[in-house]
Amino acid sequence: MAAAVALVGTSPELAALRQLLGAEVALEVRRTTADHVEQAVGPRGMAVLDFPKGESREFARALVEEWSLCVLDLGPDLRAAGVTCAFDAPRALGKRLAAMPSAAALAAYMAAAPLIRNRVSRLAVHVFGGGGSAALNDTALADELGWIFDQDGLPPTQRVALRIGGGEGLVATVLGGTAPLSEAWGAAPSWVRTCPPGMDPDASRLKETDIAEVAVVAEAAAGWSVCACAIDPVWFRAHAALRALRAMAG
Repeated sequence: MAAAVALVGTSPELAALRQLLGAEVALEVRRTTADHVEQAVGPRGMAVLDFPKGESREFARALVEEWSLCVLDLGPDLRAAGVTCAFDAPRALGKRLAAMPSAAALAAYMAAAPLIRNRVSRLAVHVFGGGGSAALNDTALADELGWIFDQDGLPPTQRVALRIGGGEGLVATVLGGTAPLSEAWGAAPSWVRTCPPGMDPDASRLKETDIAEVAVVAEAAAGWSVCACAIDPVWFRAHAALRALRAMAG
């Protein structure tokens, strides 16, 4: 990737991305101005933002519209219609603005893949670990999954999400209609590891890796499946951000 990169904000994901990018990082700062970022990375440069909710939208707009930089936002503000979901690197190819889903949404999306490919219309999502507070009805996570599904061109789904904080790793399980794992991951990317029969996803095996472990238990007689995905919530997102930056840089 030839473009210089500025990392603006503070988070474990930005720290991990700093290690992955190495010498390509031209600026690393908690807070700064848009013109300072442009001076550091140049007119063909890129910026990765990670701010608390409500703080990145205007800053990203200035970087893109006033300074013509490419911006990848890791925070929550730009996960909305009209902004490219950067997890799908090919879709981010050549884009000047993209947003990365949260770790919880990434794991839930990969767990749900066999079901959404099978056009299941109702999903119950449970996310365990990865930090954050507990929520018996995490509407933000449900909406975030809707943003990803919409970009995949999928029909509307009814979604309910539950989140339990704590722990370093992250595991998401999704309950829905029956669907074999092969329907989603028959030609899996290198960062997806499908668990063989009798083996369950385990985040402890994935520390500081870009690997997602996925598995499905299908009960055809009952008419439902439980799908699961485990990731390292920090490093998996950092590697996903690196793939997105490379795609955006063309």
